[in-house]
Amino acid sequence: MSNPAPVQPIHGNYHAYYSRKQNATGNLDPRLSLLPKDIFAGKRVLDVGCNEGWVTVDIAKFFAPFKVIGVDIDGDLIRAAWKRRKLVWSLQAPPAQHDMTSESEEAPSPRPGKKRKRIDAQSIIPINESLTRLYPVPRSTKENMQSYFPLAMEYMFEPLPIPSVNYLPEHLHRQFPHNVAFYAADWNRKVDHDALLQMSDNVGGIEKEDRDGYDVVIGFSITKWIHLNDGDEGIVRFFRKVHTVLHPRGVFLLEPQEWEEYAKVRRISPILAENYKGLKLRPSEFPSLLEDIGFKRESPYTVDGRKRSILVFRKL
Repeated sequence: MSNPAPVQPIHGNYHAYYSRKQNATGNLDPRLSLLPKDIFAGKRVLDVGCNEGWVTVDIAKFFAPFKVIGVDIDGDLIRAAWKRRKLVWSLQAPPAQHDMTSESEEAPSPRPGKKRKRIDAQSIIPINESLTRLYPVPRSTKENMQSYFPLAMEYMFEPLPIPSVNYLPEHLHRQFPHNVAFYAADWNRKVDHDALLQMSDNVGGIEKEDRDGYDVVIGFSITKWIHLNDGDEGIVRFFRKVHTVLHPRGVFLLEPQEWEEYAKVRRISPILAENYKGLKLRPSEFPSLLEDIGFKRESPYTVDGRKRSILVFRKL
């Protein structure tokens, strides 16, 4: 009996996409290490087409967002994203004692009458090259915080359980891993955009997240797939929905694929090949289209060694 043919990733929903590009405890995604460290701080963030959640989890862990949401059309990838969250939590260094106390409290001294050892600027070293600008750690921590424990620990003993927020001080409720969530959904499906902000308070899932709105929306390497699957109408619909769910002055970070890249993947499916023939819009026209929708284009970020840039658009 022959095995069934593998499902083609017609939405760009490649499995093991990131593990092929970097190891499981590798440095920060080069696109993130290029961005200002405060771009996500205290913000609500949406990562559309999050795949297995590597970028989403890195934002949650290293950029201190209020909350970051990952959404992908592939339910298997979303399950992998939840596992990624747990793996990164399991491999990181144990929290320092002062991190586990409330902000108004000090951790007790190790012995009565002995002063707590203070961490000064001289005792700080960067985590790694990608994270130099983000979070310092004491020199006593010899390992990269992302790989404090060997990766084999997960396979030998399973990932560590994530503590419930009920057992944590309140100031940790919005810190990693509790500041990230994932949803399986076709985020670009046809909806009444004007109704998004008028949904009932009882709505749940990604619809509730959309209703609450975002300060930053990320669209990394997804425009080609949206365009080939949903046509010109679909890519316009995507851009309009991003504008709708962003708060005023919110930021849209877009990494569009070049037109030349479309031809490489149209052979994956007869549907994509047929849709390709009917496309009139080109990626070079996306900036003007976004400006017509209500965005202002700002200076892009260019990743060293990559042909693509991260385009920045701010909602007016």
